[in-house]
Amino acid sequence: MSYEMPTIILFGEGCLATLPDLLAPYRKIAFFHGRASYVPNAQRMDALLQGKDILHIADIAPEPEVRHLQECTEQLQSFAPECVLALGGGSVLDIAKGAAFCAMQSTSVEGLLSASGGHFADSLPVIAIPTTAGTGSEVTPFAVFWNHGEKKKYSFGYRELFPAHALVDPELTYSMPPIVTACTGMDAFTQACESYWNNNHNPTSDAYALEALSLMLSALPKAVEDGADASARHDVMLGSLRAGQAFSNTRTAACHSISYPMTLYFGVTHGQAVGVTLPEVLLLDAQAMPNRIPDFCEALGASSMGEAAEKIRDMMRASGLCTRLSELGIDRAGIDIIVEHGFTPERMSNNPYAFTAESLRTMLLHLL
Repeated sequence: MSYEMPTIILFGEGCLATLPDLLAPYRKIAFFHGRASYVPNAQRMDALLQGKDILHIADIAPEPEVRHLQECTEQLQSFAPECVLALGGGSVLDIAKGAAFCAMQSTSVEGLLSASGGHFADSLPVIAIPTTAGTGSEVTPFAVFWNHGEKKKYSFGYRELFPAHALVDPELTYSMPPIVTACTGMDAFTQACESYWNNNHNPTSDAYALEALSLMLSALPKAVEDGADASARHDVMLGSLRAGQAFSNTRTAACHSISYPMTLYFGVTHGQAVGVTLPEVLLLDAQAMPNRIPDFCEALGASSMGEAAEKIRDMMRASGLCTRLSELGIDRAGIDIIVEHGFTPERMSNNPYAFTAESLRTMLLHLL
């Protein structure tokens, strides 16, 4: 068993102020940001970046597509930055990491997306600053891109995508709307569960995953209810970071695999899509790895897996999230689509419970 985390992490309220020190070696910087993440912080960021030659790559779309990755890669190759700075949610961080990697390779973007491994040039150094508490992209070697027209999802999973630095400042999440807080937080919570209940788990990933679950179970509904609750925001952000540190080495599992057609075919937000099946998947995973039940239940303050699953459903309802497929507009015909397209081998193979099409259908019908 091994664990790797090359990203240097700075966590805490106000740690954004250290950004000039990290940028000191660089003059030319490509700055990726979304409108929602940049506008509230524009004056402060401009002051922190004073004196630098900046290429702004702005208005990053949620769920960026392969064509966006190609465009951003070409912009980096033309500008030739010394460093990439990313401020935003998972979509911003993913496309910044992906473009910083692709810009340094001799292989095309399409070739890199379809490759299963190989030897690659180092990425441009990335400084990742998350403004949501959910994806963990600031500490993972993963990035996700979509082709909605072809109903396809593509994933990078290369070591070179680990950011050089992660500045994780809970203060940057205070302005997140409740629904964004809920969905991104549920993504992180699911990542932690899937890292713990994973064929690739190790003692380090276990410790991070269990800490994430313990922090977020009570803190997420509080952060959704009151975005100014500094303590809740701190715990959700730290929980998200710990979840990222956990699944960065194990990858995610069945809930993520099942979620992809929910997003592609029904427009269900990612965090909601991974969360809706989580309690049921966990009950099945516990059958496959019963020796892992006690520590998991302890982290959630539960005496059994049934109680743990109900605590998760309660957390979701208190955060304004749905716990039934019918609440998301998915019917029996929709289940057929999910079963057909929900088996992603690189996710399902990580899951301790070995799903079949029939067992997946049975579980989803139970969730209608």
